[in-house]
Amino acid sequence: MINVLYVDDEQALLELTKLFLEQSGEFSVDTILSAQEAAGLLRDRHYDAIISDYQMPGMNGIEFLRQVRQSGNIIPFIIFTGKGREEVVIEAINSGADSYLQKGGNPRVQFAELGQKLRQMVRRSRAERALRKGEARYRAIFQNATDIIRVLDRDGRIAYESPSSSRILGYPPMSLKGKDPMDYIHPDDRDRIRADLASVYAKTNPGVPSQYRMRKADGEYLWVESVATNLTGVEGIDGVVTTTRPITERKAAEEELNKKHEELNAAFEQLTATEEELRQNYAELANSERRLSESERLIRASEAFLRCVITDAQEGITAYDTNLRFTLWNPFMEELTGIPEGDVVGKHLEERFPQFNALGFPENLRRALHGETIESPDAPVEISIKKRTVWLRCIASPLYDPDGKITGVIGIVQDMTARKEAELALLATTGTLKESEEKYRNVFEAKNDPLLLVDVETRAILDLNPAASALYGYTREELMKMALVDLSAEPEKTQETLDRQVPRVSLRYHRKKDGSVFPADITLAYFTFKGRSVLILSIRDLTGVQQIGDALRIANVKLNLLMGVTRHDVLNSLTALLGYNTILREREPDAATSEVLEKQQKVLLAVRSQIEFTRSYDDLGVKAPVWQHVGNTASRAYSQFINTISFTCDTGDLEIYADPMLEKVFYNLFDNAFRYGEGVTNVRLYGAMDGTDLLLYFEDNGIGIPDSDKTRIFSRGVGKNTGLGLFLTREILAITRLGITETGEYRKGARFTFRIPRGAYRLLK
Repeated sequence: MINVLYVDDEQALLELTKLFLEQSGEFSVDTILSAQEAAGLLRDRHYDAIISDYQMPGMNGIEFLRQVRQSGNIIPFIIFTGKGREEVVIEAINSGADSYLQKGGNPRVQFAELGQKLRQMVRRSRAERALRKGEARYRAIFQNATDIIRVLDRDGRIAYESPSSSRILGYPPMSLKGKDPMDYIHPDDRDRIRADLASVYAKTNPGVPSQYRMRKADGEYLWVESVATNLTGVEGIDGVVTTTRPITERKAAEEELNKKHEELNAAFEQLTATEEELRQNYAELANSERRLSESERLIRASEAFLRCVITDAQEGITAYDTNLRFTLWNPFMEELTGIPEGDVVGKHLEERFPQFNALGFPENLRRALHGETIESPDAPVEISIKKRTVWLRCIASPLYDPDGKITGVIGIVQDMTARKEAELALLATTGTLKESEEKYRNVFEAKNDPLLLVDVETRAILDLNPAASALYGYTREELMKMALVDLSAEPEKTQETLDRQVPRVSLRYHRKKDGSVFPADITLAYFTFKGRSVLILSIRDLTGVQQIGDALRIANVKLNLLMGVTRHDVLNSLTALLGYNTILREREPDAATSEVLEKQQKVLLAVRSQIEFTRSYDDLGVKAPVWQHVGNTASRAYSQFINTISFTCDTGDLEIYADPMLEKVFYNLFDNAFRYGEGVTNVRLYGAMDGTDLLLYFEDNGIGIPDSDKTRIFSRGVGKNTGLGLFLTREILAITRLGITETGEYRKGARFTFRIPRGAYRLLK
């Protein structure tokens, strides 16, 4: 019989779970309504396992779990809750939970899985307990151990040590018996090891290794690692058992590894550095891996770090063998080209990308195979899948093995598109200003937005319009004696912005003459004026906008928190109702009752589906709107479906200013087309201008929507599924004043039209 303690603040769920588990005859379940009462019960009774809800008043399930673990109790523990968020699962596992099970779904399947988890964990726990009891019978193994094994008595003195101690440390056999082991530990390590040993005697150390220096008979110190286990009270031992092994070589390897990791960090933080620096860093990485091959754990750590750097790099990293076949294609390249790694690795460069021949890329790689490091000039490349042209700069360097032999080529691909576009914009701006300096002066003075003209080299303010003086509270004469950073409340970030020459900063904090700080949206344009490099800054005060946005987001967060708590409680009750309904159906009632129970089951499942559906919209309006790439956002939504319907996006580099849940808008439209389109084979996304407004069309070639339903479909509760998808789609868009209507022709396909006002759309090019 397996004795189980189940803690939950829902009485109905306590009774239902007890009924399901005990009907097998394997379990005896005690139930209790709070974690505080459960903690007191554990002190007086023995249980084989604990099941606990997560969200409970007073003390939640994870706090209860931590209290149990801190008391030294390793009883199997399952978190059984309706909270399905990833952070809750991670927190539970990190706090010592043995398993996690989410409430909901088919009750019979759910409780069968719960019973199976309990059986497995209790069997494992009992086996581990039996193993610990039998350890005393294997003392003979100590005599042949290669590590130093000691037994320390209750006073902390050496009561026994294995023969390997004499061989490793050089002291006569058993000559240290009765001695204090602390006398043979390096003075710098002694206090730390004494504290570690005290925690073992107090049974608060779960077996964490300690590293320190131990004195040998010849006076030299040896680096060792010890693990101690408290076996006081165990017959035949009655003390603390320590296992110690020399790690001098490993410490040297760790120091070497730390040194190489520091070099590796520095190398990858400067991926845009010169070709020679990159080649040397890769050579150092190859050498460090070869020298540390004897330690499998250290190699795995180094390789994992390298994979993270390659995966997270904000530049393309590729690699080729000596036949110029791809061996590496990192995520940046997948995002840049739209081509997954599986379609590239193993293919020949000229076979997979024939368009690179005209740009000389294959010849650069061949030169790298002969030991050269080659940097290509910026060149335009057509990305056919994304239907766009990007400017790329490629650096090719030879890849060496540990013996210095060239085994391939490593390539760094830099996306220069933004810089190229900025250069073209700068040239256009400069040409325009040169045509009419007088026109520039009139515009500068008449502009309502605050404008500053700044020297790029000295950062001194050269000119300003009256609006700038009014905004900052300084006179024109005072501002003409100041530098731009004098107005910034974040001078380091301002310096960084000027050094990088970015075209726009959506949020930066500036300081007025009276000391008050305000948020600003700043647009920058660089050009040459009267023989010197200058920039114009257009500053927009965002104080009012930010205050309104903050107030709205705080209110929305509080509402979502209240909805989340309510949803959790309702779902718990629904789970109990579904469980009782299942029990009644399995008791073979008469036909009329069976029909009623079946209908009741469908209604309960529909209610749960609708409540779960609202979880996806918890963040609606919480986060501030942002500029979002239409094509990328729609493609991410489309990728969540598995079907044979094609999707064509003809929006290029269009961005719109919308709530971060814009991806959910496209997801709902795809879902609507795939569910109700009747014969849809293609979905197309494209745009057209209507005066100053942009019309964005989401169109399919299915049955379409009858004229009588074109307005109703956006109303709450209308639809065959939850009745909320298109209703919430309209609400998400309305946050940034975007409209949506259905304008398709019935029996020729559905067409949803977004109306986007000027200022809420832009083209990157």
